[in-house]
Amino acid sequence: MGKHPIHSLLLAGGLSSRMGTDKALLLIEGKPLLCLLVEQLRALTEHVILSVGSSEREAIYRGILGDMGESVSFALDRYPGCGPLSGLHAGLSAVTEGYVFVMACDMPQLSEELLTQLMGHLESGADVIHASGQPFHALYHTRAVPQIAMALDEQDFRVMRLLGRLQTVVVSPLAIGGKAIFTNLNTPDDYSKYAGN
Repeated sequence: MGKHPIHSLLLAGGLSSRMGTDKALLLIEGKPLLCLLVEQLRALTEHVILSVGSSEREAIYRGILGDMGESVSFALDRYPGCGPLSGLHAGLSAVTEGYVFVMACDMPQLSEELLTQLMGHLESGADVIHASGQPFHALYHTRAVPQIAMALDEQDFRVMRLLGRLQTVVVSPLAIGGKAIFTNLNTPDDYSKYAGN
C-alpha cells in the first residue's frame, strides 16, 4: 500500500517520569523506538512532524535520527510543560490545513490497518477520528487547534475532556491484533514485558 496523503505527528515531548528515562530512546529490536516509529510513519504518510517540546530535545533527537532527521519537521511547545495537549497543539499548528495522523512515542505498535480504517471516515468531516478510548492513534483535523488552545488557556489538560469538546467519530477496530496495537510503554515493567527482557 502506498502513502496516505496526510501528515503524521509523533508526540515525543513528554517527561517520561514514570519510565525514568526518555521513552522515545528505548531500544526495540536494537533501535531507538523513535527511529522505528519515524521509519514507519515516513512509509505510510507524506511527511512526519515530531513534537519535541524544547529545542534541547530537538537537538538530541536530530542526533539520534541522523539522516532521517533531515526529512522530518520539529515542532516546539508554545505552552511548555502542559503535557500531551501542548504537543498536539504545536504539531497541528505546523500544518496548514487537513487531517494529521497522531501517535504517541510510547506506542511501539503502529497499525497500518487501523490507519486505513480511520482514513475511511474522512468524509464524516469530524474534528477527530479515533478508536474508542485511544486519543493518540487517531486522525485530528487542524481545525481543532483553536479548541486545543482554549483548553490549554483554561489549564484543562485532559485529552479525553478535549475530545468531548470536539466533533468526533469513534471507530471500532476490525480484527487487527486486538488491544496489542494500543500497547503503551509507560513504566520499566511495561518495557520489560514488551521487549521480552
